[in-house]
Amino acid sequence: MAVKRKVRSSYRQQQAEATRDRIVVAARSLFRERGYGATTIEAIADHAGVGVATVYAAFGSKRGLLKGMRGAMLAESGIPPLLEQIQAESDPARKLGLQARLIRQQMERSYDVIAAHREGSRMDPEVAAEHRQVLDSRAAVFDELARSLAASLAPSVDERTAADLLWALANEELYRELVVERGWSPDRFEAWLANTLRSQLLGRNDVTGD
Repeated sequence: MAVKRKVRSSYRQQQAEATRDRIVVAARSLFRERGYGATTIEAIADHAGVGVATVYAAFGSKRGLLKGMRGAMLAESGIPPLLEQIQAESDPARKLGLQARLIRQQMERSYDVIAAHREGSRMDPEVAAEHRQVLDSRAAVFDELARSLAASLAPSVDERTAADLLWALANEELYRELVVERGWSPDRFEAWLANTLRSQLLGRNDVTGD
């Protein structure tokens, strides 16, 4: 009997996780299509094929859905392995090339989630507080990367300036303007970003990092 209860419990858990995933996919699609502010819980429930109560039970609010989307984003982004490569790389030019790849990959796979979170932060103080935590965490990553490059930075670039440049060039709107609006391919964006990072931080235009 205990084994049967365990099997039933496991099955129910799998069903609940599948439902949560379906709701997240629906929310992500509607946020991308209509925007965070214009998307209602009712619309998300309808798109996911579940009841409104199910959405509230699973996530509580649109803010909760943003958290769920961030979790899905991290799972599919492939960012952690790239971060490990960046941290392990000793050559500064190759390190910045990997950073450009990370930014391209994150934007290519997750731009819509980043944009929804930013929009939500303008509408909900609690979302804004969570967004601030995300930005502070990103700033800490760039500070660490700048410190790892300290010995190779151009004479006119200190660690703070390097971190600021990393921050500015990782902005999702830069990706949107060049790739979405101006029609650049992701490959072209990555190559341009890598060369720009090397030029701005290392002060050398002839560095390819290949």
